[in-house]
Amino acid sequence: MLSDEAPSHSEPQIYESKKTANKKRNKTLFILIVLIIFLVANNFIIYNWYHRAKHQYKDTFLRVQSISEENVNLQAFNETLKSDYALLMENYSKVLKQYEEILKQLEELKAKNEDLERANSELVNDNIELQNSLKKAASVGIKPQSYTEFNGISTRSAIDRGEYIGKFLGTAYTPCTEECGNNKGITNSGKPIIPGVSIAVDKNYWPFGTVFYIKGLGYAVAMDTGSAIKGKYRFDFAVFDKNFAKQLGTNYWDVYLVKLGNGKVEDISL
Repeated sequence: MLSDEAPSHSEPQIYESKKTANKKRNKTLFILIVLIIFLVANNFIIYNWYHRAKHQYKDTFLRVQSISEENVNLQAFNETLKSDYALLMENYSKVLKQYEEILKQLEELKAKNEDLERANSELVNDNIELQNSLKKAASVGIKPQSYTEFNGISTRSAIDRGEYIGKFLGTAYTPCTEECGNNKGITNSGKPIIPGVSIAVDKNYWPFGTVFYIKGLGYAVAMDTGSAIKGKYRFDFAVFDKNFAKQLGTNYWDVYLVKLGNGKVEDISL
């Protein structure tokens, strides 16, 4: 009897042991699953972090590489600027030296110009004196009834020749009865003749009062006419001495127009 009851008494214990084992196994399995899930999630997080870090590192590397390239380019540009600056300084030195040479040349030219101005002033004065001498010589001889004695040209800083108008055929005449039909000495303009200044012209081309500069004779004023004085390029120079007139003869003279007259001979100041 005892042997038959013993197995029935141990069955609940075996069942309880199995149940406990199952719980432990399930708990272990649950912990294992949770651990696996944690590890998977952790690995996923680590992978995403690694992936982001990799891209960030790549961007940072590219930026560093770009900055490095820019730095190389800047250094090359800086070297170019240094070379250009050195070239500019060299050119500046050359220009400065040329400028100093030009200043020196300008000073030399200024000094030469002053010398030329002094020489020109002397020549002008010599020209005026020669004209005055010529006009005094022209007033020597048989004088007509009326005439104006020329007092001379005052000293000036320059000779105003005016505009060159060409070569004129020039002769000389005296205000005597043989040449003018009378010895009154009154020109066709109505004014008294001025030896060495008055000239006869064709008034169809040159109105009375026109001032000329005749190279070799000096200033002259259109005041008279003559039957033989025809054409634009013709004049007759008034003097008092027949021998002087013959000495001047018939020649071509360079003539300049100083001032065109208005048909009247007014106050003459040369």
